[in-house]
Amino acid sequence: MDDEQAPLISFVVPCYNYGRYLPDCVRSILGQEGNFSFEVILINDASTDDTASLMGSFSDPRIRRVSHAINMGHAKTMEEGLLLSRGKYVARIDPDDRYRPDFLSLVVPKLEQFADVAAVYGDVALIDDRGEITAEGCDREHHGRDFKGNEFLRLLENNFICAPSLLARREAWIASLPIPEGLAFNDWYFTLMMARKHEFYYVNQVVAEYRVHAANHHHKIVLDKSEESSIFFLLDRIFSEKENKAEIESRKRPARRRIYGTHYLDMATKYFGCRYDTDARRCYLAAIRYWPANAIDFRVIRRLLGTIIGRHTYEWSKSGLTRLLRPVARVLR
Repeated sequence: MDDEQAPLISFVVPCYNYGRYLPDCVRSILGQEGNFSFEVILINDASTDDTASLMGSFSDPRIRRVSHAINMGHAKTMEEGLLLSRGKYVARIDPDDRYRPDFLSLVVPKLEQFADVAAVYGDVALIDDRGEITAEGCDREHHGRDFKGNEFLRLLENNFICAPSLLARREAWIASLPIPEGLAFNDWYFTLMMARKHEFYYVNQVVAEYRVHAANHHHKIVLDKSEESSIFFLLDRIFSEKENKAEIESRKRPARRRIYGTHYLDMATKYFGCRYDTDARRCYLAAIRYWPANAIDFRVIRRLLGTIIGRHTYEWSKSGLTRLLRPVARVLR
């Protein structure tokens, strides 16, 4: 297919052992409203479930299929999908997530309207394993309004852009390659690399649905601790480099300790929830060391003490600790 026949949009769907969700995801792509030309690139990364047979069951000519004989991992699979894409704009979605029917009709016009915008994204709803909605919207950054501008500093502190909600120019994706070897995720990596150079546009509408379940990739990388090492690898890399835009560089440097403190606190909370008390304690202490203001949050101190006195004692004494520490936190504030 030559450039004149190339689709406007490419959907890249890296598939590994999520066959039970794949039909729901593909139907959400094929059911997009509006007269948009698109292709769907399904890449089976040597799945051991029924992904291969399910991929073969789709007859739509817009679907392109790729199969790996051996597992290449999410990074190599995503890179392959991007390089195979022919669209002017590219979206990436995992097969356990799905789009709302108006995803393209809401985000494509903004990319067409604003030449300085590299990526457009919207809000997401949360769904459970059965596809039932558990939260109708997650955005806490934009206060119910559309937004156009640079989001690099906010993204450094918090990965608030959900992968299936984003559509970006193909050249912005390609400019971010290669994905660093061993990175446990690629969604935050791509948005950070794009935001260093380009403006984003946020559409204040729910455009996709993100599935939260026990086998979710982002849950697994907390359990195997690869998320933590990947986060601080990226932060170390970014803070060792100078930004091309002087305004961004001047704002980035003073925010370093707060940003590291925020991410250590986030990892501590995740580890605490997983009952990884030693790792939670280490990260709570690092969060306070980088950003001492974390020490006046009674929840932080309460949980830090819980990692020291033991989980059984913590659960028994939690209400008492809360009553003790809350007035102390008020005084310190």
